[in-house]
Amino acid sequence: MSEQSLRTRLLLRLGIVLVAMLVLDAFACYFTALHFANLVYDRWIIDSTRSLALAVRADAGHIEFNLPRVGLDVFQFDEIDKTYFRISSAQRGFIAGEAALPGTSAPAPLRGIRLGFSKFNGEPVRLVSTRITPPSSSDTVTVEVAETLRKRSALAAEILLGMAAPQVGLLGIALLLAWHGVARGLKPLTDLAAEIEARGQDNLSPVRHSGFYREPRVLTTRINELLVRLSDALKAQKRFVADAAHQLRTPLAAILLHAQRAERAPDSPSEKEALRALHRSVERAARLSQQLLSLARTEPEAVLAFEPKTVDLGDLARRVGEEWIQRALERDIDFGLLVPDAPVLITGDARLLTEMLSNLIDNALRYGSDGGHVTVIVESKPTPRVSVHDDGPGIPAAERERIFERFYRIPGSDGEGCGLGLAIVQEIASLHNSRVEVAPGLDERGSSFTVCFEAEPGGQTARRPNEAHAA
Repeated sequence: MSEQSLRTRLLLRLGIVLVAMLVLDAFACYFTALHFANLVYDRWIIDSTRSLALAVRADAGHIEFNLPRVGLDVFQFDEIDKTYFRISSAQRGFIAGEAALPGTSAPAPLRGIRLGFSKFNGEPVRLVSTRITPPSSSDTVTVEVAETLRKRSALAAEILLGMAAPQVGLLGIALLLAWHGVARGLKPLTDLAAEIEARGQDNLSPVRHSGFYREPRVLTTRINELLVRLSDALKAQKRFVADAAHQLRTPLAAILLHAQRAERAPDSPSEKEALRALHRSVERAARLSQQLLSLARTEPEAVLAFEPKTVDLGDLARRVGEEWIQRALERDIDFGLLVPDAPVLITGDARLLTEMLSNLIDNALRYGSDGGHVTVIVESKPTPRVSVHDDGPGIPAAERERIFERFYRIPGSDGEGCGLGLAIVQEIASLHNSRVEVAPGLDERGSSFTVCFEAEPGGQTARRPNEAHAA
Protein backbone atom coordinates (compact mmCIF):
# COMPACT_ATOMS: atom_id res chain seq x y z
CA MET A 1 0.00 0.00 0.00
CA SER A 2 1.37 3.40 -0.96
CA GLU A 3 2.10 5.86 1.81
CA GLN A 4 -0.98 7.89 2.69
CA SER A 5 -1.56 10.34 5.51
CA LEU A 6 -4.09 9.61 8.22
CA ARG A 7 -5.66 13.04 7.63
CA THR A 8 -6.28 12.25 3.95
CA ARG A 9 -7.86 8.91 4.76
CA LEU A 10 -10.14 10.41 7.40
CA LEU A 11 -11.21 13.24 5.11
CA LEU A 12 -11.79 10.79 2.25
CA ARG A 13 -14.03 8.63 4.40
CA LEU A 14 -15.90 11.64 5.76
CA GLY A 15 -16.30 12.97 2.21
CA ILE A 16 -17.72 9.65 0.98
CA VAL A 17 -20.21 9.61 3.86
CA LEU A 18 -21.26 13.22 3.26
CA VAL A 19 -21.68 12.70 -0.50
CA ALA A 20 -23.71 9.55 0.14
CA MET A 21 -25.91 11.51 2.54
CA LEU A 22 -26.29 14.26 -0.08
CA VAL A 23 -27.40 11.71 -2.70
CA LEU A 24 -29.91 10.18 -0.30
CA ASP A 25 -31.12 13.64 0.59
CA ALA A 26 -31.52 14.46 -3.14
CA PHE A 27 -33.74 11.40 -3.60
CA ALA A 28 -35.77 12.34 -0.55
CA CYS A 29 -36.11 15.93 -1.76
CA TYR A 30 -37.17 14.80 -5.24
CA PHE A 31 -39.93 12.52 -4.00
CA THR A 32 -41.03 15.17 -1.51
CA ALA A 33 -41.19 17.75 -4.29
CA LEU A 34 -43.07 15.30 -6.52
CA HIS A 35 -45.53 14.64 -3.70
CA PHE A 36 -46.34 18.33 -3.27
CA ALA A 37 -46.51 18.82 -7.06
CA ASN A 38 -49.08 16.01 -7.20
CA LEU A 39 -51.04 17.66 -4.39
CA VAL A 40 -51.21 20.96 -6.33
CA TYR A 41 -52.21 19.51 -9.69
CA ASP A 42 -54.44 16.81 -8.22
CA ARG A 43 -56.73 19.53 -6.86
CA TRP A 44 -57.09 21.02 -10.33
CA ILE A 45 -57.83 17.73 -12.04
CA ILE A 46 -60.31 16.75 -9.30
CA ASP A 47 -62.13 20.04 -9.81
CA SER A 48 -62.15 19.42 -13.56
CA THR A 49 -63.61 15.96 -13.03
CA ARG A 50 -66.39 17.34 -10.85
CA SER A 51 -67.08 20.07 -13.41
CA LEU A 52 -67.53 17.40 -16.13
CA ALA A 53 -69.79 15.45 -13.81
CA LEU A 54 -72.09 18.52 -13.57
CA ALA A 55 -72.56 18.37 -17.36
CA VAL A 56 -74.12 14.92 -17.15
CA ARG A 57 -77.94 15.04 -17.28
CA ALA A 58 -80.79 12.54 -17.33
CA ASP A 59 -83.61 13.35 -19.77
CA ALA A 60 -86.60 11.00 -19.50
CA GLY A 61 -84.27 8.39 -17.98
CA HIS A 62 -81.81 8.83 -20.83
CA ILE A 63 -78.21 9.84 -19.83
CA GLU A 64 -76.77 12.76 -21.84
CA PHE A 65 -73.52 14.72 -21.70
CA ASN A 66 -74.27 18.37 -22.47
CA LEU A 67 -71.11 20.51 -22.60
CA PRO A 68 -70.71 23.19 -25.24
CA ARG A 69 -67.76 22.93 -27.57
CA VAL A 70 -66.27 26.11 -26.14
CA GLY A 71 -66.44 24.68 -22.63
CA LEU A 72 -64.82 21.47 -23.82
CA ASP A 73 -62.01 23.44 -25.49
CA VAL A 74 -61.42 25.39 -22.27
CA PHE A 75 -61.36 22.14 -20.32
CA GLN A 76 -58.75 20.58 -22.60
CA PHE A 77 -56.63 23.71 -23.15
CA ASP A 78 -53.09 23.33 -21.73
CA GLU A 79 -49.81 24.47 -23.31
CA ILE A 80 -47.77 21.76 -21.57
CA ASP A 81 -49.91 18.77 -20.69
CA LYS A 82 -52.67 16.94 -22.52
CA THR A 83 -56.00 16.25 -20.84
CA TYR A 84 -58.31 13.37 -21.74
CA PHE A 85 -61.72 12.29 -20.40
CA ARG A 86 -64.23 9.50 -20.73
CA ILE A 87 -67.85 9.34 -19.63
CA SER A 88 -69.66 6.02 -19.42
CA SER A 89 -72.64 4.55 -17.65
CA ALA A 90 -73.53 1.15 -16.36
CA GLN A 91 -76.50 0.85 -18.75
CA ARG A 92 -75.39 2.73 -21.90
CA GLY A 93 -71.65 2.07 -21.70
CA PHE A 94 -69.41 4.62 -23.45
CA ILE A 95 -71.02 8.06 -23.78
CA ALA A 96 -68.27 10.64 -24.60
CA GLY A 97 -64.55 11.33 -24.62
CA GLU A 98 -61.76 8.81 -25.30
CA ALA A 99 -63.13 5.30 -25.41
CA ALA A 100 -59.67 3.75 -25.05
CA LEU A 101 -58.78 5.71 -21.91
CA PRO A 102 -57.67 3.26 -19.16
CA GLY A 103 -59.58 3.37 -15.90
CA THR A 104 -58.37 3.33 -12.33
CA SER A 105 -57.37 0.05 -10.74
CA ALA A 106 -60.66 -0.10 -8.82
CA PRO A 107 -64.00 1.66 -9.31
CA ALA A 108 -64.42 4.94 -7.49
CA PRO A 109 -66.91 5.03 -4.60
CA LEU A 110 -70.27 6.60 -5.35
CA ARG A 111 -69.90 10.41 -5.23
CA GLY A 112 -66.30 9.85 -4.16
CA ILE A 113 -62.90 10.27 -5.86
CA ARG A 114 -60.26 7.67 -6.75
CA LEU A 115 -56.79 8.58 -7.98
CA GLY A 116 -54.21 6.49 -9.83
CA PHE A 117 -51.43 6.39 -12.41
CA SER A 118 -51.44 4.69 -15.81
CA LYS A 119 -50.27 5.12 -19.42
CA PHE A 120 -52.15 6.47 -22.44
CA ASN A 121 -50.81 7.10 -25.93
CA GLY A 122 -47.32 6.11 -24.70
CA GLU A 123 -47.17 8.69 -21.90
CA PRO A 124 -47.68 8.32 -18.15
CA VAL A 125 -50.89 9.96 -16.97
CA ARG A 126 -52.61 10.84 -13.71
CA LEU A 127 -56.10 9.35 -13.51
CA VAL A 128 -59.10 10.66 -11.54
CA SER A 129 -62.37 8.76 -11.40
CA THR A 130 -65.73 9.49 -9.80
CA ARG A 131 -69.20 7.92 -9.96
CA ILE A 132 -72.52 9.76 -9.79
CA THR A 133 -76.22 9.01 -10.14
CA PRO A 134 -77.92 11.87 -12.03
CA PRO A 135 -81.28 13.08 -10.75
CA SER A 136 -84.32 11.28 -12.20
CA SER A 137 -82.17 8.30 -13.18
CA SER A 138 -81.24 4.98 -11.68
CA ASP A 139 -78.19 4.61 -13.93
CA THR A 140 -74.68 5.08 -12.50
CA VAL A 141 -72.33 7.30 -14.49
CA THR A 142 -68.52 7.09 -14.28
CA VAL A 143 -66.55 10.23 -15.11
CA GLU A 144 -62.80 9.72 -15.68
CA VAL A 145 -60.17 12.36 -16.42
CA ALA A 146 -56.47 11.76 -17.32
CA GLU A 147 -53.64 14.29 -17.50
CA THR A 148 -50.02 13.82 -18.56
CA LEU A 149 -47.30 14.47 -15.94
CA ARG A 150 -45.10 17.05 -17.65
CA LYS A 151 -45.97 20.00 -15.37
CA ARG A 152 -45.62 17.83 -12.29
CA SER A 153 -42.14 16.62 -13.29
CA ALA A 154 -41.05 20.14 -14.21
CA LEU A 155 -42.26 21.52 -10.88
CA ALA A 156 -40.51 18.73 -8.96
CA ALA A 157 -37.29 19.39 -10.88
CA GLU A 158 -37.50 23.13 -10.17
CA ILE A 159 -38.01 22.46 -6.46
CA LEU A 160 -35.10 19.99 -6.46
CA LEU A 161 -32.78 22.41 -8.25
CA GLY A 162 -33.79 25.16 -5.88
CA MET A 163 -32.85 22.95 -2.94
CA ALA A 164 -29.68 21.58 -4.54
CA ALA A 165 -27.66 24.80 -4.34
CA PRO A 166 -27.93 25.19 -0.55
CA GLN A 167 -27.36 21.44 -0.11
CA VAL A 168 -24.12 21.57 -2.12
CA GLY A 169 -23.08 24.67 -0.19
CA LEU A 170 -23.75 22.90 3.10
CA LEU A 171 -21.67 19.95 1.85
CA GLY A 172 -18.74 22.26 1.11
CA ILE A 173 -19.04 23.90 4.52
CA ALA A 174 -19.25 20.46 6.19
CA LEU A 175 -16.10 19.30 4.38
CA LEU A 176 -14.29 22.49 5.36
CA LEU A 177 -15.29 22.07 9.00
CA ALA A 178 -14.34 18.38 8.84
CA TRP A 179 -10.91 19.27 7.46
CA HIS A 180 -10.40 21.84 10.21
CA GLY A 181 -11.64 19.45 12.92
CA VAL A 182 -9.50 16.54 11.69
CA ALA A 183 -6.45 18.80 11.47
CA ARG A 184 -6.94 20.01 15.05
CA GLY A 185 -7.74 16.54 16.32
CA LEU A 186 -4.63 15.02 14.72
CA LYS A 187 -2.33 17.85 15.75
CA PRO A 188 -1.05 16.00 18.87
CA LEU A 189 -0.16 13.00 16.69
CA THR A 190 1.51 15.13 14.03
CA ASP A 191 3.46 16.99 16.71
CA LEU A 192 4.48 13.66 18.24
CA ALA A 193 5.55 12.32 14.84
CA ALA A 194 7.60 15.44 14.17
CA GLU A 195 9.26 15.22 17.59
CA ILE A 196 10.18 11.55 17.13
CA GLU A 197 11.38 12.14 13.56
CA ALA A 198 13.65 14.96 14.74
CA ARG A 199 15.28 12.75 17.40
CA GLY A 200 18.70 11.24 17.01
CA GLN A 201 19.09 7.48 17.11
CA ASP A 202 20.80 7.67 20.51
CA ASN A 203 18.07 9.77 22.15
CA LEU A 204 16.06 7.36 24.33
CA SER A 205 14.60 9.96 26.66
CA PRO A 206 10.83 9.72 27.33
CA VAL A 207 8.43 11.35 24.87
CA ARG A 208 6.39 14.21 26.34
CA HIS A 209 2.66 13.50 26.70
CA SER A 210 1.36 16.48 28.67
CA GLY A 211 -1.65 18.18 27.10
CA PHE A 212 -2.59 15.14 25.00
CA TYR A 213 -6.01 13.54 24.86
CA ARG A 214 -6.50 10.01 26.15
CA GLU A 215 -5.78 8.17 22.87
CA PRO A 216 -2.47 9.95 22.08
CA ARG A 217 -1.51 9.68 25.75
CA VAL A 218 -1.92 5.89 25.59
CA LEU A 219 0.38 5.83 22.56
CA THR A 220 3.04 8.00 24.19
CA THR A 221 2.86 5.94 27.39
CA ARG A 222 3.49 2.74 25.45
CA ILE A 223 6.30 4.38 23.47
CA ASN A 224 7.92 5.54 26.70
CA GLU A 225 7.63 2.04 28.17
CA LEU A 226 9.28 0.66 25.05
CA LEU A 227 12.04 3.26 25.28
CA VAL A 228 12.66 2.34 28.92
CA ARG A 229 12.91 -1.36 28.04
CA LEU A 230 15.16 -0.57 25.10
CA SER A 231 17.37 1.63 27.28
CA ASP A 232 17.59 -1.11 29.91
CA ALA A 233 18.42 -3.67 27.24
CA LEU A 234 21.18 -1.48 25.81
CA LYS A 235 22.59 -0.84 29.28
CA ALA A 236 22.49 -4.57 30.04
CA GLN A 237 24.20 -5.32 26.74
CA LYS A 238 26.95 -2.77 27.40
CA ARG A 239 27.38 -4.09 30.94
CA PHE A 240 27.50 -7.65 29.66
CA VAL A 241 30.12 -6.82 27.04
CA ALA A 242 32.19 -4.90 29.59
CA ASP A 243 31.94 -7.73 32.15
CA ALA A 244 32.71 -10.35 29.53
CA ALA A 245 35.78 -8.41 28.37
CA HIS A 246 36.88 -8.00 31.97
CA GLN A 247 36.38 -11.68 32.78
CA LEU A 248 38.16 -12.84 29.63
CA ARG A 249 41.08 -10.52 30.27
CA THR A 250 42.16 -12.44 33.39
CA PRO A 251 42.47 -15.95 31.87
CA LEU A 252 43.98 -14.58 28.66
CA ALA A 253 46.58 -12.65 30.64
CA ALA A 254 47.32 -15.80 32.65
CA ILE A 255 47.68 -17.81 29.43
CA LEU A 256 50.19 -15.28 28.10
CA LEU A 257 52.10 -15.24 31.39
CA HIS A 258 52.33 -19.04 31.70
CA ALA A 259 53.29 -19.36 28.03
CA GLN A 260 56.19 -16.94 28.64
CA ARG A 261 57.16 -18.88 31.77
CA ALA A 262 57.22 -22.11 29.76
CA GLU A 263 59.43 -20.51 27.14
CA ARG A 264 61.91 -19.23 29.76
CA ALA A 265 61.84 -22.28 32.05
CA PRO A 266 65.47 -23.24 32.94
CA ASP A 267 64.66 -26.90 33.47
CA SER A 268 62.09 -29.51 32.63
CA PRO A 269 60.17 -29.46 35.99
CA SER A 270 59.68 -25.68 35.76
CA GLU A 271 58.54 -26.04 32.19
CA LYS A 272 56.01 -28.72 33.13
CA GLU A 273 54.68 -26.61 35.99
CA ALA A 274 54.28 -23.65 33.64
CA LEU A 275 52.52 -25.85 31.07
CA ARG A 276 50.13 -27.20 33.73
CA ALA A 277 49.29 -23.65 34.77
CA LEU A 278 48.85 -22.77 31.11
CA HIS A 279 46.51 -25.72 30.70
CA ARG A 280 44.38 -24.58 33.67
CA SER A 281 44.15 -21.06 32.28
CA VAL A 282 43.12 -22.36 28.86
CA GLU A 283 40.45 -24.52 30.50
CA ARG A 284 39.15 -21.55 32.44
CA ALA A 285 39.02 -19.37 29.31
CA ALA A 286 37.29 -22.14 27.37
CA ARG A 287 34.75 -22.63 30.18
CA LEU A 288 34.10 -18.90 30.37
CA SER A 289 33.55 -18.76 26.60
CA GLN A 290 31.18 -21.72 26.82
CA GLN A 291 29.24 -20.06 29.64
CA LEU A 292 28.98 -16.84 27.68
CA LEU A 293 27.59 -18.74 24.68
CA SER A 294 25.11 -20.56 26.93
CA LEU A 295 24.00 -17.28 28.45
CA ALA A 296 23.58 -15.75 24.98
CA ARG A 297 21.25 -18.61 24.03
CA THR A 298 18.93 -17.66 26.89
CA GLU A 299 18.71 -13.97 25.92
CA PRO A 300 15.29 -12.70 24.73
CA GLU A 301 16.61 -12.35 21.17
CA ALA A 302 17.48 -16.05 21.11
CA VAL A 303 14.23 -17.49 22.48
CA LEU A 304 12.96 -18.02 18.93
CA ALA A 305 14.94 -21.26 19.03
CA PHE A 306 12.99 -22.34 22.12
CA GLU A 307 11.22 -25.60 21.21
CA PRO A 308 8.94 -26.77 24.05
CA LYS A 309 8.06 -30.45 23.96
CA THR A 310 7.05 -33.06 26.48
CA VAL A 311 10.14 -34.07 28.46
CA ASP A 312 10.59 -36.81 31.06
CA LEU A 313 12.46 -35.02 33.82
CA GLY A 314 13.63 -38.30 35.37
CA ASP A 315 15.11 -39.63 32.13
CA LEU A 316 16.83 -36.31 31.50
CA ALA A 317 18.36 -36.33 35.01
CA ARG A 318 19.72 -39.87 34.44
CA ARG A 319 21.38 -38.91 31.15
CA VAL A 320 22.88 -35.70 32.53
CA GLY A 321 24.03 -37.39 35.77
CA GLU A 322 25.93 -40.08 33.88
CA GLU A 323 28.05 -37.39 32.21
CA TRP A 324 29.28 -36.11 35.61
CA ILE A 325 30.16 -39.42 37.24
CA GLN A 326 33.79 -39.25 36.11
CA ARG A 327 34.15 -35.71 37.49
CA ALA A 328 32.72 -36.85 40.83
CA LEU A 329 35.13 -39.79 40.93
CA GLU A 330 38.09 -37.47 40.33
CA ARG A 331 37.16 -35.47 43.43
CA ASP A 332 36.17 -38.52 45.50
CA ILE A 333 32.61 -37.20 45.85
CA ASP A 334 29.68 -39.52 46.55
CA PHE A 335 27.39 -38.65 43.64
CA GLY A 336 23.78 -39.88 44.12
CA LEU A 337 20.76 -39.84 41.83
CA LEU A 338 17.19 -40.40 43.12
CA VAL A 339 14.70 -40.73 40.25
CA PRO A 340 11.17 -42.23 40.36
CA ASP A 341 10.27 -45.19 38.18
CA ALA A 342 7.26 -43.46 36.67
CA PRO A 343 7.83 -40.64 34.16
CA VAL A 344 7.78 -37.11 35.52
CA LEU A 345 6.49 -35.17 32.52
CA ILE A 346 6.98 -31.46 31.93
CA THR A 347 6.87 -29.19 28.89
CA GLY A 348 10.21 -27.70 27.94
CA ASP A 349 13.27 -27.61 25.73
CA ALA A 350 15.42 -30.66 26.47
CA ARG A 351 18.57 -28.90 25.24
CA LEU A 352 18.15 -25.95 27.60
CA LEU A 353 17.04 -28.16 30.49
CA THR A 354 20.20 -30.24 30.05
CA GLU A 355 22.26 -27.04 30.19
CA MET A 356 20.45 -25.92 33.34
CA LEU A 357 20.90 -29.20 35.23
CA SER A 358 24.53 -29.47 34.11
CA ASN A 359 25.24 -26.04 35.58
CA LEU A 360 23.62 -26.99 38.89
CA ILE A 361 25.64 -30.22 39.12
CA ASP A 362 28.85 -28.48 38.06
CA ASN A 363 28.26 -25.79 40.69
CA ALA A 364 27.73 -28.45 43.39
CA LEU A 365 30.84 -30.45 42.39
CA ARG A 366 32.97 -27.33 42.00
CA TYR A 367 32.20 -25.82 45.40
CA GLY A 368 31.57 -29.03 47.34
CA SER A 369 34.27 -30.43 49.56
CA ASP A 370 36.47 -33.36 48.48
CA GLY A 371 35.07 -36.62 49.78
CA GLY A 372 31.65 -35.02 50.27
CA HIS A 373 28.20 -35.80 48.89
CA VAL A 374 26.21 -34.44 45.94
CA THR A 375 22.69 -35.75 45.31
CA VAL A 376 20.27 -35.12 42.43
CA ILE A 377 16.61 -35.76 43.31
CA VAL A 378 13.66 -35.75 40.88
CA GLU A 379 10.15 -35.57 42.37
CA SER A 380 6.64 -35.32 40.97
CA LYS A 381 4.77 -34.01 44.03
CA PRO A 382 3.51 -31.46 44.84
CA THR A 383 4.72 -30.33 41.40
CA PRO A 384 7.46 -31.70 39.13
CA ARG A 385 10.86 -30.61 40.41
CA VAL A 386 14.55 -31.42 40.32
CA SER A 387 16.91 -30.68 43.22
CA VAL A 388 20.69 -30.71 43.55
CA HIS A 389 22.04 -31.01 47.11
CA ASP A 390 25.64 -30.71 48.31
CA ASP A 391 27.38 -30.57 51.68
CA GLY A 392 29.84 -27.81 50.83
CA PRO A 393 30.32 -24.53 52.72
CA GLY A 394 26.76 -23.38 51.94
CA ILE A 395 25.45 -19.96 50.93
CA PRO A 396 24.73 -17.24 53.50
CA ALA A 397 21.10 -16.11 53.53
CA ALA A 398 22.11 -12.55 52.65
CA GLU A 399 23.79 -13.75 49.45
CA ARG A 400 21.00 -16.00 48.13
CA GLU A 401 19.45 -13.27 46.03
CA ARG A 402 22.70 -11.98 44.51
CA ILE A 403 24.13 -15.34 43.45
CA PHE A 404 21.92 -15.27 40.32
CA GLU A 405 23.45 -12.03 39.11
CA ARG A 406 25.81 -12.30 36.17
CA PHE A 407 29.51 -12.54 37.05
CA TYR A 408 28.74 -12.30 40.77
CA ARG A 409 30.71 -14.54 43.12
CA ILE A 410 30.44 -14.73 46.89
CA PRO A 411 33.43 -12.89 48.40
CA GLY A 412 36.06 -15.33 49.64
CA SER A 413 34.58 -18.34 47.82
CA ASP A 414 36.91 -21.06 46.58
CA GLY A 415 36.93 -22.53 43.10
CA GLU A 416 37.54 -21.04 39.70
CA GLY A 417 33.99 -20.28 38.65
CA CYS A 418 33.16 -17.28 36.49
CA GLY A 419 29.85 -16.32 38.10
CA LEU A 420 27.64 -17.24 35.14
CA GLY A 421 26.39 -20.74 35.95
CA LEU A 422 23.54 -19.73 38.28
CA ALA A 423 22.60 -16.78 36.03
CA ILE A 424 22.14 -19.29 33.21
CA VAL A 425 20.05 -21.51 35.50
CA GLN A 426 17.81 -18.57 36.37
CA GLU A 427 17.32 -17.55 32.72
CA ILE A 428 16.44 -21.08 31.59
CA ALA A 429 14.05 -21.52 34.52
CA SER A 430 12.30 -18.25 33.56
CA LEU A 431 11.88 -19.48 29.99
CA HIS A 432 10.07 -22.53 31.39
CA ASN A 433 7.82 -20.49 33.75
CA SER A 434 9.47 -22.20 36.71
CA ARG A 435 11.20 -20.90 39.81
CA VAL A 436 14.52 -21.65 41.47
CA GLU A 437 14.54 -22.10 45.24
CA VAL A 438 17.72 -21.91 47.32
CA ALA A 439 17.90 -23.49 50.79
CA PRO A 440 20.35 -25.30 53.08
CA GLY A 441 21.29 -28.79 51.90
CA LEU A 442 20.45 -32.16 53.42
CA ASP A 443 20.88 -32.27 57.19
CA GLU A 444 21.21 -28.45 57.12
CA ARG A 445 24.68 -28.73 55.52
CA GLY A 446 25.78 -27.21 52.26
CA SER A 447 23.26 -25.88 49.74
CA SER A 448 20.15 -27.11 47.95
CA PHE A 449 18.96 -25.75 44.58
CA THR A 450 15.45 -26.79 43.52
CA VAL A 451 13.78 -25.96 40.19
CA CYS A 452 9.96 -26.26 40.43
CA PHE A 453 8.02 -26.76 37.16
CA GLU A 454 4.37 -26.68 36.21
CA ALA A 455 2.75 -30.11 35.97
CA GLU A 456 2.29 -31.60 32.50
CA PRO A 457 -1.36 -32.61 31.87
CA GLY A 458 -1.60 -36.36 32.22
CA GLY A 459 1.75 -36.59 33.99
CA GLN A 460 2.22 -39.56 36.35
CA THR A 461 3.33 -39.49 39.96
CA ALA A 462 6.34 -41.13 41.49
CA ARG A 463 6.14 -44.67 42.85
CA ARG A 464 9.50 -45.99 44.05
CA PRO A 465 12.87 -44.19 43.69
CA ASN A 466 15.93 -45.81 42.25
CA GLU A 467 19.27 -44.77 43.71
CA ALA A 468 22.58 -44.67 41.87
CA HIS A 469 25.92 -43.71 43.41
CA ALA A 470 29.34 -42.77 42.18
CA ALA A 471 31.94 -43.01 44.93
